[in-house]
Amino acid sequence: MALSPNLLSSGQAILWGVLVALACTVPLAWKWQLGVRRVATFVLAVGAACGVSLAWLEPQLALAARASILAGCTICLSALYLAYRFYRDPECTPPTQPGAIVSPAEGLVIYVKRSEGGEIPVSTKHGRHCPLSELLKTSFYSSDVWVVGISMSLLDVHVNRAPIAGKVIFQKHFPGLFGSLRLPERTFDNERATTIVASGDLQIAIVQIASRLVRQIVSYVKVGDDVAFTQRIGAIRLGSQVDVVIPVRDDIEVTVAVGDHVKAGESVLAYCARSAGKLSDRHAVTGKHA
Repeated sequence: MALSPNLLSSGQAILWGVLVALACTVPLAWKWQLGVRRVATFVLAVGAACGVSLAWLEPQLALAARASILAGCTICLSALYLAYRFYRDPECTPPTQPGAIVSPAEGLVIYVKRSEGGEIPVSTKHGRHCPLSELLKTSFYSSDVWVVGISMSLLDVHVNRAPIAGKVIFQKHFPGLFGSLRLPERTFDNERATTIVASGDLQIAIVQIASRLVRQIVSYVKVGDDVAFTQRIGAIRLGSQVDVVIPVRDDIEVTVAVGDHVKAGESVLAYCARSAGKLSDRHAVTGKHA
């Protein structure tokens, strides 16, 4: 049975509109590390829904006009969804296990490295090591540490939380220059901020690294502030990275592995047996930062 001209035109409009939308969104998905397959599937679904709706609302539109409107609607709806995912700030459900050291960021664990002899790398790719010079002036200089790198895509929550309860004892901000987190040798050209939270003899450093596109790290705390377990301590705008520096001690067990997807304030990176009582007797701050 032959297809009607209107149905054939609608199919062609959907095809061309979706192809244009894919051509605009897939390169950005690759550049911003959003997941090409995930973005392409989402755009196809949105494009098909827009195409059916447009065919029902405006069946007399010309092919070119329908394809153009369809592509525009698909791109706009995809951008709105991305903005929603990026700016959302959900509450978290902190773990109840004593001594838990939680992830300050949501994202993919890209490395878990042990640094010895005072060297504290942020990333090591293709043989290049990028040390955090500001931590060499702290207690981390004289002890071995674990460095957990968490890569955050635009679809992840960008609000960062305190990995332990304690006091902010160190904070340093670096304006940085434009660079790309895809290039390890340019890591420190990006804006970054380092914060150390201490609870008794346990200190955890959180290193926030901003995107080269929009360099904006917002801090909700300052030196001298007491922070509760999983309290919101800051945020990074656009795709970014957070490194967590944890001391190597007999009473600390790192439980996270490369490839794990972690959530801020919920996923456990490590356990500290000695500080179990101190870390579990604080309540999470659930109110949003004003």
